[in-house]
Amino acid sequence: MRTLTVKETAKVLGLSVRTIQNRLASNELSGKRITNQYGTPEWRVWPNKEILEKLKDFPPDEFATAGDGPSQEFHGGDSSAVLEAETVDIDNGYFEEAQAPIKSIIREMSQQFAEQLSREKQLNFQLQRELLEKDLELKRLPDFQKQAEDRRLEAEAKELEAIALAKQVEALKALADEKAVDLARLNELETKTLPSIQRQLDQERSQKEKDLEEAAAKLAALENARHEAEIAKSKLEETLQNEIARLRDEKEDQSRAIETKFDALNQKLEQLQKPAPGFWQKLFSAKSH
Repeated sequence: MRTLTVKETAKVLGLSVRTIQNRLASNELSGKRITNQYGTPEWRVWPNKEILEKLKDFPPDEFATAGDGPSQEFHGGDSSAVLEAETVDIDNGYFEEAQAPIKSIIREMSQQFAEQLSREKQLNFQLQRELLEKDLELKRLPDFQKQAEDRRLEAEAKELEAIALAKQVEALKALADEKAVDLARLNELETKTLPSIQRQLDQERSQKEKDLEEAAAKLAALENARHEAEIAKSKLEETLQNEIARLRDEKEDQSRAIETKFDALNQKLEQLQKPAPGFWQKLFSAKSH
């Protein structure tokens, strides 16, 4: 089987030419550089498993151009590509002419392959060792899970304890703040309120003492006034008795005067009730007088 051009490889894999060139540069694809019929160097790609599988979807004669054998510019890639490269059909005449350089290339490729195989064995051994360690870790996983669960529960307990302690600290701080406020109020009470209350009490006591003195003076005045009132009452009673006696005497005098007037009136009435003298008697009586 021959090599493929970059365009043909891009067509088979369904990728861009730039992607195939990048894969050749990164050794993801193996190939060789040749000089084409126009004297321009170009890449030829060794078909790997992926390319061979994709080629089955194309007609057999679609890429049937002149074959080209391997050259000294072949760039080795992965081991599968190298193995596929070793199975490429090469023209017998060209093989006889290029046998020496091909053997050199094959020896170099074999050495590279042996080195790569050694590295892969070491890597495989390291991977197996890591797998064994992972297996042991998997076997210990339940214990680790239990330890992790215990640690998680312990961490949660510590977290809850820390939260409780934080709340206690906040409560103590709040209590300390309340105590500080109470202490400040007490200090203010001792320095400002109590002296003010003491002064107010002293003033009230002084005022009450004054009020008591005034009340005592008023009581003494009332006592004097009561005494004077009793004296005045006795004098008034004596005056009233004298007035009553005087009125009684006046009444008796008036009664006697009235009786005298009444007697006089009775006498006049009796005189008036006597027969009146005639005209001639009055006349003679007047003349006689």
